[in-house]
Amino acid sequence: MSQLPTVSLVASCLLLAGLTSACGGASSVSAADASVDAGLRLSSELPVEAGPDVVSYPVYKPAPPVAPPAKPAPVGPYPIVLMHGMGGFNTLDNLPLTVSYFNGVQADLKAHGEPDVFLTIAPPYDSSEVRAQAIGPQLDTILAQTGAAKLNLIAHSQGGMDARILVSPGGMNYASKVASVTTIATPHRGTKVADAALGLVSGSVGSAVTNGFLNLLEKGVYSVQSSPNIAAQANELTTSFMANTFNPKYTDAPGVVYASYAGRTDLETGNGDCDEAVYANQPKSIDVAQVELEPTATYLWAEGEVSDGLVPVSSAKWGTFMECVPADHLKECGMLLQNGKDPISGFDHLVFFRAVVARLRAQGL
Repeated sequence: MSQLPTVSLVASCLLLAGLTSACGGASSVSAADASVDAGLRLSSELPVEAGPDVVSYPVYKPAPPVAPPAKPAPVGPYPIVLMHGMGGFNTLDNLPLTVSYFNGVQADLKAHGEPDVFLTIAPPYDSSEVRAQAIGPQLDTILAQTGAAKLNLIAHSQGGMDARILVSPGGMNYASKVASVTTIATPHRGTKVADAALGLVSGSVGSAVTNGFLNLLEKGVYSVQSSPNIAAQANELTTSFMANTFNPKYTDAPGVVYASYAGRTDLETGNGDCDEAVYANQPKSIDVAQVELEPTATYLWAEGEVSDGLVPVSSAKWGTFMECVPADHLKECGMLLQNGKDPISGFDHLVFFRAVVARLRAQGL
């Protein structure tokens, strides 16, 4: 750690949402089927904001057997599927502003030569097992609509856990339908923020993190404690659950490329923590955490963690560790209406997502 933390205010759930309440595999980077009708018609167009009255989600049903195709299966470039984290799909109404989760990313990628970019919809507050079952039929529909043999999953925060369950032999075993899983700020080894929010740590710091988390969630203690879905979701993000239950069960699928990205904020340079990435860390580019993330960023700093304010860099690494970016958990996807370069770090989330996709294309994916 290189600098002092910023001042703490309220905690965020975007991880636990995300964590909006949106990495070792065997692959490495070189230099460089008919679907189940899930009751929705996916489109590569920007989704229409559904509003608060839309509360139903697709129910997972195993895809029926499909006869082998008469022609050889097509190869990459495969369609891009963006998977959101906790609490949001198209808009995040629990934030101070109504904003898009992947702010402008789909349209920007299409404008830069990527016509097949899709967004999946998962229950905002539920376990990754339930979320993955809702997403499975949507992937089948995308495959049917595009005629693609496989998909590239790019997932933020909890979305990365959903993706791992979808692909893993211990989960839904979608490995034959997925070429790659790219996770961005996914808590593969949990986060101490979840530990604190669930009362697994004691003292005033834990209380402050919990109170801020609940404020941003717009959930009271009673609603969290009384909701088995939210409780299960939060529990999955703890360090003990990920180490003892999730990771042993949802192992990586052979033949699927796993890659990961991490964010760093709170004036952290990332020296040491980010050195092993494929793309060199840029320690002169530093980020100041947004006010919503200051309490959790400060808490993780005090715990000796370089993080994006919610997910430590050490927890975000899975498969091939690609890069540390100077951005907090919100800025990674352009939340809170960021447009263009950050005035301090220079980070631009649209340029970042273009790079993520370009690196997949360079691998023939």
